[in-house]
Amino acid sequence: MQNNSDAYSDINKLAGKVYFTILSVNILWFLLIFAAPYLETLGGNYESISGFIYLFFSKVCHQDDLRSFHLFGLKLAVCSRCLWIYAGFFLGVVIYPLKNKISNFDSPSVIYLFIPAILLFLDVLLDIAGVVKNSFFSRSATGLLTGFVLPFFIIPGFVKFFYEVNSFLRNKISYKN
Repeated sequence: MQNNSDAYSDINKLAGKVYFTILSVNILWFLLIFAAPYLETLGGNYESISGFIYLFFSKVCHQDDLRSFHLFGLKLAVCSRCLWIYAGFFLGVVIYPLKNKISNFDSPSVIYLFIPAILLFLDVLLDIAGVVKNSFFSRSATGLLTGFVLPFFIIPGFVKFFYEVNSFLRNKISYKN
């Protein structure tokens, strides 16, 4: 049986692994967005890799040329809203340990997720309805806000999930012995 300080140390180690995995995947994801146009400019096999990156991101983004930022004269792998969702997510991940312990299991009130999500939804809905045309600024701002709050829900959720899986497996192993 573990004492409290060992359990606390285990939670912190696990939380650190979860946090750095989320951070690493987010950095790679974000870099790929900018790598697509860059690799296309290199030509040859790099152009094929670029095509694969664009195809990969086409599953999560419409990639509309008119609604995308451009680099080297080519659109990024995602539209402006998606870019800022990912940028906001990255910012939220970086700021998270400054605000919370990474071993924290508690998410903030759901209202902090609903407000940016409702603003994003309204930006889309009002544009589709023809009431107010959205802009690069409105798409970027709503994307940034929505992306920023997500880590404050995702990180504690993943930490709690992996802690419970780890505890379950540990109990199963100790029960067999």
